[in-house]
Amino acid sequence: MEQVSEELSFDSEFAKEKIGPQKRFWILVIALVLLTAGILVVLWMLPKQNALPVFSEIMTSNHAAYEHPLYGTVDWVELYNPTEKDIDLSGYGFTNEIKRTFRYRFPEGTVLKSGEYLLLYCTGGTEASDVDPFCTGFNLSANGEDLYLVNPNNVEADEAHVPALESDTSWARTDDGSFAVTEYPTPGEANRFE
Repeated sequence: MEQVSEELSFDSEFAKEKIGPQKRFWILVIALVLLTAGILVVLWMLPKQNALPVFSEIMTSNHAAYEHPLYGTVDWVELYNPTEKDIDLSGYGFTNEIKRTFRYRFPEGTVLKSGEYLLLYCTGGTEASDVDPFCTGFNLSANGEDLYLVNPNNVEADEAHVPALESDTSWARTDDGSFAVTEYPTPGEANRFE
C-alpha cells in the first residue's frame, strides 16, 4: 500500500514539473476553443426550427372595409409568412377556443409563400367549400376574441388577443411584433396605421 502511494506521489510531482502554469493555461485555452467549435458544429447540424406563420391583421366587425365576392362583408383573419421559406399549412388548425383545437383546418397542400398573406373568412354557418376553402364556418365577436393558430402536432404556433373593436377597424401587428388598432385595414397587404 505504501509503495502505490509513493508511485502516485512521484507521478504527480513529475506532472507538475513537466507542465508548468503557462503550459496548463494554454492547454485549457485550446481545450475551450475546441469544445466551443464542437458545440457550434453540433448546433449547425441540428435540424432548423420550422418556419412559423403569424397572425397579421384581424377584423371582427366588418361593415364596409372588405367585401368577399360570395359572402359579403364578413369578419376576416389575415396570416402572414415573415420568413424566407414557404410554409406548408397542411394540418394546421385555427380556432377561437383553444380547447377545440381544430374548429377550422387548413386544406392539404395549402402553402403560404415567403412574404405572402392569406385571408381566412370567418362566416358563421358557412363551411369551407370547393368554392372557397378558406371559410372557417364560425364568426368572430366584436366584443373581443382570443385566437390561436395551431400546428399539426397541436402546438400553438401563434396567438392573438383581440380587444373589442369598432366597426371597420382592425387589430394589426406592428413592425415590432406587438398589435395595435388601426383605422386603415389592409386585407392581403402590409399593415398600415396612418
